[in-house]
Amino acid sequence: MNIIILGPQGSGKGTQAKMLKEKFDLEYFEMGKILRDVAKEDSPLGKLIHETINIKGVLVDNDTFREVFFKKLGEISKEKGILFEGVPRNEYQLGFFKGESIEMDRKIDAVIVINLPEEDSIERLSKRWVCKENEHVLIMGKDIRKESEKCPICGSEIFQRVDDTPKRIKTRLGIYNKDTKPVIDYFRQKGILVEIDGRPSIGEVRQSILNKLKKLYE
Repeated sequence: MNIIILGPQGSGKGTQAKMLKEKFDLEYFEMGKILRDVAKEDSPLGKLIHETINIKGVLVDNDTFREVFFKKLGEISKEKGILFEGVPRNEYQLGFFKGESIEMDRKIDAVIVINLPEEDSIERLSKRWVCKENEHVLIMGKDIRKESEKCPICGSEIFQRVDDTPKRIKTRLGIYNKDTKPVIDYFRQKGILVEIDGRPSIGEVRQSILNKLKKLYE
C-alpha cells in the first residue's frame, strides 16, 4: 500500500501520517524533514537547500527537489509500502506519480487531503516549537510555557522554525493554495481522493481518515 497525505501548513498531516505509518506498517517519507536534514549537511547541495528554505523561506527549485526525492526513494525497498507526506505539491512533482518518471514504479492507493482554514493554520503554526535533537513538536501555552524551557520529552533545547512566523506562513499557504490545487483535482478525478476536515481533535480526524479509507475500498 502506498498513500499520499497532503494539507496546508498546520493541518496536522504530520501527526496523522505518523499514526497511519504505524497502523499500516509503512515507510514514512516526510519530504519536509528530508529537505531539512539535507540542509544541515556541509555540502553544496546542503548549503543551497539551507539558503532556500531557511533563509529565503521559499520552496526548493524543481531540479533540486527531484535530486533529493529520488535519492531518498532509491534507499527504500520496493517491497515496502510508503506514506508520502507533503509531496507532490505541484504539477511538476505530480509527474513523478503519473508514470512520467521511470524511477517511481509505485501505484498510489489513496490520497488524503486534510483541509484547514488559513486563520487556523496561522494560529496553530505561530504557537509551534520543536526540539533540536528529535524535532518533537511542542505547542506554546500547552506543552511549554516559555522559550527558555527544554523539551519535556527528551530534554533538548527548543526553537521555533524560521518559517513559522505569520508572514512566512502566509507566503507558504499562498504557494500551497496556488500550486497544489491541480494535484488535488487530478487525484479527485482518479477516484482515490479522501478529503478530511482538519479542525476537530486529533482523535476525531484520525477516525475520520480511517472511516473514509475503509469506505474507499469497500
